[in-house]
Amino acid sequence: MKKNKNLLEVPNINSSDAQLKKIIYKVEDNIFNRFFNSFSKSEYLCVCSGGTTSSCARDNFITLDLRKEYDHIHLEKEKNLIKIGGGVIMKDLMNFLGSQNKIFPTGLSKLPGAGYLLTGGISPLSRRYGLAIDNIETIKGYLGNGTFISLEKNNLSSDQKLLWEGFKGAAPFLAIITEIGLKTFQAHPIQIIEGFINDNELSKIINLAEGFPENLSLQWIYAQDIYIYILAEIRNDLDKEITKKYLNKLENFSSLKIKTYENYNQINFFPKELDLFELNKNNHSEVISLLGEDLKERIQIFIKCMKEIIRSKPNNSCYVASQQLGGKTKEIDPKSSFFIHRKSTWKPWIYASWKKDDLKEKEIVLNWMNESWEKLKIFFPKIHLAQIHNHLNSHEEEVYLSFEERLSELKTLKNICDPESILPPL
Repeated sequence: MKKNKNLLEVPNINSSDAQLKKIIYKVEDNIFNRFFNSFSKSEYLCVCSGGTTSSCARDNFITLDLRKEYDHIHLEKEKNLIKIGGGVIMKDLMNFLGSQNKIFPTGLSKLPGAGYLLTGGISPLSRRYGLAIDNIETIKGYLGNGTFISLEKNNLSSDQKLLWEGFKGAAPFLAIITEIGLKTFQAHPIQIIEGFINDNELSKIINLAEGFPENLSLQWIYAQDIYIYILAEIRNDLDKEITKKYLNKLENFSSLKIKTYENYNQINFFPKELDLFELNKNNHSEVISLLGEDLKERIQIFIKCMKEIIRSKPNNSCYVASQQLGGKTKEIDPKSSFFIHRKSTWKPWIYASWKKDDLKEKEIVLNWMNESWEKLKIFFPKIHLAQIHNHLNSHEEEVYLSFEERLSELKTLKNICDPESILPPL
């Protein structure tokens, strides 16, 4: 048996360093009574699916690690449906789909698990295929009250409808999800236009991107320098023609290079040369994700704001990055899930990192994160709750800005599904 502090080896260093009370690997009938009868009101079960979040483990809390017992992957070819366990990480999903010439709109990182899928799931392919939650067909798991649930999108009873919507965007507050059925898509070639640019070029490219067709999307990261990815899926001759048109508009950006891949599963975003520190074992970190609509005539003001944020960052491990939504993500009914901000075009996130034993630097870095968030609210006033921050002072505001008019419904669901608050609190 390893020492307690090393029981959970996960990508998020905060969680990996947590002094766990206990780690369990399977949801059994007696789990809800056996471990939680003696819980204080401040305790709850941490759930680890991929381990990329700081909320999958905490000091003196129990963690349920799904990766060992819930790692199955099964493709139903005739239905274009893949069923995966709640502990399957996106890398393994992508590798399996690649062997079948299939894809799913996964994110920029291959490390997350089912949390990516259940909290929204924003992908460079989302403009064409929707969010991850838009492609969920079945869900199995256990409510916080211990009740086993099995839901099918096309076979919901009237009293299951709200629960289904709640699972799509807010599942971590309501249930332990042990299996998800996902719609899959045929793989097609991908072109990536990538490279370092300056802030003036970023301004021009954002302006161009806000007119992109649905087969193109922009991703950028602003650390010491700015790096961008423009992804283009080439599904047919029309896609090829449209992509060529936009490539011609990018010819003046001499630093950008074009790479072609057989399919989406082969791409590794954000190369090691960017030195982004996510896997630096000496660092702890927090991430907050925002949502907002087109920047339009405010692009120059936004770029000026970004320059100020980057100039004031406390160390080289901190950065701001962004993904592009739109296309199909704006067409889907906002009432179909608890991801309600369907008008959003941009999802920027602020990555704040510090030396893990330096409490003074931690305070400075988190202040920088919150100050940066305040500055960006004018452009991106909503929140994508991909990370649960109930250990931070910002949690209540983040929850409200994520769910807004549906928050009262979510609280009602929470009271029904998890009356003892065994799962993370709202």
